[in-house]
Amino acid sequence: MRKIFLACPYSHNDSEVIEGRFIECNKVAARIIESGAAVYSQVSMSHPINQAIDNKSLSEIGQLWGPVDAVFMAVMDELIVLDLPGWAASTGIKREMEFFQERGKRVSLWSEVENDFARRQ
Repeated sequence: MRKIFLACPYSHNDSEVIEGRFIECNKVAARIIESGAAVYSQVSMSHPINQAIDNKSLSEIGQLWGPVDAVFMAVMDELIVLDLPGWAASTGIKREMEFFQERGKRVSLWSEVENDFARRQ
């Protein structure tokens, strides 16, 4: 079974953009699961938790997730980046890509592999 870490841009000044990214990430995670692969969708997990964290900036919250993400990245076989607008500027995605690349693990953009995860009818 493929074990996939799904990365997605998250932080933004507009809360509606963040919510939209969360929704899109969930849709992609669902497609990956429907294909029979295992997925850890970082934004799917972190977004509801982030909303429960008080008195921290988005940057501080992001720093909390670094060590947590590392635990999950260590057990996943590959990284897929949901290449929504803003993905290339994301420092979190850059860190995640470097982690997988340094270990010789596959790194793909969702737009490149989406067809590999055709919905089962």
